[in-house]
Amino acid sequence: MLSLSGRITDHESREGLPGATVVVLETQQATQTDAAGNYHLHVCAGSYHLQISYVGYSPEAAEMRVDGALIRNFQLHPDAVLLKGALVQGQRVTAPITQPTATLSGAALQQTRGQALGEALQKMSGVTAIQTGPGIFKPMIHGLHSNRVTVLNNGVRQEGQQWGVEHGPEIDPFTASRLTVVKGAASVRYGSDAIGGVVLVEPNPLRDSAGIGADLNLVGMSNNGLGAASAMVEGNAGRLPALSGRIQGTLRRAGTMQTPDYYLKNSGFAEQNFSAALGWRKATYGLEVFYSQFNTRIGILPASHAGSKTDLLLAVARPEPLETTGFSYDIDRAYQHVRHDIAKLTGFVRTGAAGRLQLTLAQQADYRDEYDKFRPRNDNLASLNRPELSYTNRTSTGELLWEHAPWHQFTGSLGLAGTYQFNRYADGSRQFIPYYTNLTGGVFWIEKWQQGNWLLEGGLRLDRRDLAVKRGDRSATGTFFVDRSRFQFTTPAASLGATYDPTAHLTLSVNTGLTRRAPAANERFSEGVHNGMYELGNDLVPGATPLKPETAFNSGITVSWHTNPRFNGEVTLYQNRILDFIYQVPLTEPVQTVRGSHISWQYQQTDATFRGLDLNASYQLTTAWLLGAKGSVVRTRDTRADEWQILMPADRVETTLRHDWHKPATRLRGGYAQLGVVAVARQTRVPDNYEARDLLAPPAGYTLLNLETGTTIQWGRLPLTVSVAASNLLNQRYRDYLNRYRYFTDEMGRNVTLRLHIPLELTPTPH
Repeated sequence: MLSLSGRITDHESREGLPGATVVVLETQQATQTDAAGNYHLHVCAGSYHLQISYVGYSPEAAEMRVDGALIRNFQLHPDAVLLKGALVQGQRVTAPITQPTATLSGAALQQTRGQALGEALQKMSGVTAIQTGPGIFKPMIHGLHSNRVTVLNNGVRQEGQQWGVEHGPEIDPFTASRLTVVKGAASVRYGSDAIGGVVLVEPNPLRDSAGIGADLNLVGMSNNGLGAASAMVEGNAGRLPALSGRIQGTLRRAGTMQTPDYYLKNSGFAEQNFSAALGWRKATYGLEVFYSQFNTRIGILPASHAGSKTDLLLAVARPEPLETTGFSYDIDRAYQHVRHDIAKLTGFVRTGAAGRLQLTLAQQADYRDEYDKFRPRNDNLASLNRPELSYTNRTSTGELLWEHAPWHQFTGSLGLAGTYQFNRYADGSRQFIPYYTNLTGGVFWIEKWQQGNWLLEGGLRLDRRDLAVKRGDRSATGTFFVDRSRFQFTTPAASLGATYDPTAHLTLSVNTGLTRRAPAANERFSEGVHNGMYELGNDLVPGATPLKPETAFNSGITVSWHTNPRFNGEVTLYQNRILDFIYQVPLTEPVQTVRGSHISWQYQQTDATFRGLDLNASYQLTTAWLLGAKGSVVRTRDTRADEWQILMPADRVETTLRHDWHKPATRLRGGYAQLGVVAVARQTRVPDNYEARDLLAPPAGYTLLNLETGTTIQWGRLPLTVSVAASNLLNQRYRDYLNRYRYFTDEMGRNVTLRLHIPLELTPTPH
């Protein structure tokens, strides 16, 4: 056993913090500092993640390698969020540590409460979103989105309709205590689809101390009248300390969004979500069941539904929609109603000195009803408010993971994973993608080797996918099939990465990988009206070559300067070369159907090279003033056509200046004010002859001014965290290139958000 020790102090006064908690996440060892702030632990040689916390201070997390007696000191900053206790539970680290990652937790996550998941993730450099109005945000990492970005919801791969850019992740962000983005391919661990990256939505572990705690978040927004309330209650049975449970629920509703000049008709949404978990955990084994339901109704912009081609082209040419309105919470046709259920069972057992075995089984059901603005005249159900498209997607997943015990500087895991998925339509529903069944099985192996300041990580994975497709006669109910197809793909993946710590403040990381992704059913066979747009799969285009699997070669290097009292920063350079890249393009000729005229989109295939840079930096000007900056640049070339790739994020940079009030213990603690400027350039790197390939040129760049302030009010024993944030403070009129509504309308105008966070300890832990 080796000694790991150090001192925990206040960042400003440098005084020791007695009773601070230090937790080794991998082993769950925990200790508290003595009266002078010193801590001491004994660990085996290896790589560890430490979490340090103290009441009234921001928690710190650090990764370190122990191959001899090690002394590591930490300086904690006062925080606006008071923790409920000194004991902090740790979660197992699942993200590859040689990959560039970004995390939202604590106060940073609290500043996004009330936003959709894809909207909140844009706080991280390198992450943007494909947007459909004010209610739908699809995460985009380094220019890649949809199927190529895997989302894990509490350890379960989200399998809704992530393949559509107009489908946001069906996840309630209030369930998360931490959002982590793995930027770059992570296909070895999470499956061959994860070419672009992974989003981890991670709740806190279930409570392991006796008592009952609760948490309440309230959010209000001025622009669209959004109101959100989320409550959580968790408990641990004192007489059965292994038994813990949690229930959580969220209500979220918004009305008509307001641009700087007008209200956007039918832009409201209503959301009701809940989740529950129950676990039994002992030192050598554990079992947990989890269930969640996401339920939302989202209005679709009427301007995107035109009766004729002439009306559609006029709608695109207008500076504002023809149909505007006053404020309302009403949601009329067209709209979509989405419900997503997840049931999960996971258990682990420690296999003695051999390691740890974990099994996760999950069942998901995704229900989507779409209500068009216009209905066919011969529809005899016109008097009933029934959906024109009623679709269900069901998925069963399983994973068996064995993490072997450390052996000669090696740690690693072996795993088996499987997925069975199929879809169905309700009677009378139109079909958008064919009936299909998708069966996937995979095996993977990841190994890490650590020696001194070096860490090497490598992995291999092999997946086998069997996709069976049945396309029905559109004049029938779907029981008669005119075409049956079957596709089988073998998709290997491999990765290799290294991390080197030359000093206590500098970390260098490099990673590279190879993976293949099989084309999805929608990319081949989608056909029809979908949320006001018309989509056509590649294989249905006359004369088109059937889609091939994508093959991606990716590499990146990250330089990080950290734990410095003044300057800290990180820069990532990356390249992703994708052969047979599948993408979607708008067509200049709208499609006329019985449901109106629609902007049309078509899937195509080419070779593409993605290169870019992510930057994140901060400088402590004084003890009270902090200057921050983050930015991202993406350059994507269509190498077959030798031109820029369409629909890539524009260059963007954000700078912030923050002031913290460091005062002695009073009823007001952790006060801060922050001024931010967001600048997004016009996207000029578009394909040649763009005006002949899209209905509207990329919009102008824009600059937004944001302001935020907050504090924690000590009301008796309750620390109430209050913040007020104003976005687009100058009420700037602008459009974003990645918003599918940019053809018709401007973005949201000035918006003021009020947030209140109330942690409760209903039954304090006995001392």
